[in-house]
Amino acid sequence: MKKKFLIVTTISDSLPFFRGQVNVLKENFEIELVSSPGPHMNDMCAQHSVVGHPIKMNREISVFADVVSLIKLIMLFIRTKPFLVHGNTPKAGLLSMIAAWITRVPKRIYYVHGLRYHGESGTKKKILMQMEKISCALATNVVAVSEGVKKVLIEDKVCKKEIQIIWNGSVNGLNMVYFDPDPIDESHVKSDFSIEKDDFVFGFIGRLVGDKGINELVNAFKKINAENPKTKLLLVGNFETTLDPLKAETLLEIQNNKNIIHAGFQKDVRPFFKAMHVFTFPSYREGFGIVLMEAGAMNIPSIASDIIGCNEIITNNENGFLIESRNESALYEKMKFCASNPEILNNMTKNTRSYVLERFEQQLLWKKSLEAYKQICG
Repeated sequence: MKKKFLIVTTISDSLPFFRGQVNVLKENFEIELVSSPGPHMNDMCAQHSVVGHPIKMNREISVFADVVSLIKLIMLFIRTKPFLVHGNTPKAGLLSMIAAWITRVPKRIYYVHGLRYHGESGTKKKILMQMEKISCALATNVVAVSEGVKKVLIEDKVCKKEIQIIWNGSVNGLNMVYFDPDPIDESHVKSDFSIEKDDFVFGFIGRLVGDKGINELVNAFKKINAENPKTKLLLVGNFETTLDPLKAETLLEIQNNKNIIHAGFQKDVRPFFKAMHVFTFPSYREGFGIVLMEAGAMNIPSIASDIIGCNEIITNNENGFLIESRNESALYEKMKFCASNPEILNNMTKNTRSYVLERFEQQLLWKKSLEAYKQICG
């Protein structure tokens, strides 16, 4: 009889991190999914033929709602009797580790995707750090998404346990067949958004929020575009109005600058990658920059912040450039350099895809993840 393995995330949007991997884990485990209700819960359950348990969990701190979610998790674990609970993201990690500890689940894995307390200060930072400490303390095993996250967990004395990393890190690796630039036609992107053949295109794909460095990116591009009108900034993703929204002046510039293209959310980002010359990712904090892997697989060099989660994917001057986080001037200078030296970017494309393939190929990561979880379960 297979041991029951519950994967828990705060919101259903995080469940696709395990897309495909669930089928590999099903070889040895009975997999069930837990998250707040949402379309990704339904899609993941249908795609992998697994059971889903919708339990609402808030991303932000909300004592009453968090207690309700905790009670529901405790009741779920009592009813389903899992052998292993796999907690992901700060809130679901904390609540699932508490509930699993209370109900004496034999194996409790806290998977640390990133460190949300980074970039915070004062009381909120202390609370978020304490949440991480509790999650690590109640887990039987702690897995970090990257060497950088592991290093900070140790340096900040958040986790006293041995911290494991599966292969070279990343949650789910990357599907190198899907992210193959050769069969992808970007002509419709260029025609739809009036990108001309001699335009130099900077790009970003992700949530359009402050801590992704979008305010700095738009300001830097504004200066470059004033100097070189044949540049464009392609933004792919949605704005957020509640959690970390952009500054009013940034939104106004995006709206009014004809050379800034806001394409909105796109289900298939590959043609948008291929329309770019360089991917810009001036994020403040990352656990593991999956989108940088995607850009690399599509043969697109990146300008990225020199922070954990980015500097394990980008090697400076080899497959991209690293800059100081929150440094608008450094971002501007590197963007200007790229627009002025396209031949250097062309040389970099020889390294970008192979770098990702050697370190993060998805099928191999899935196998190594299964081996790791089998070893944990004994």
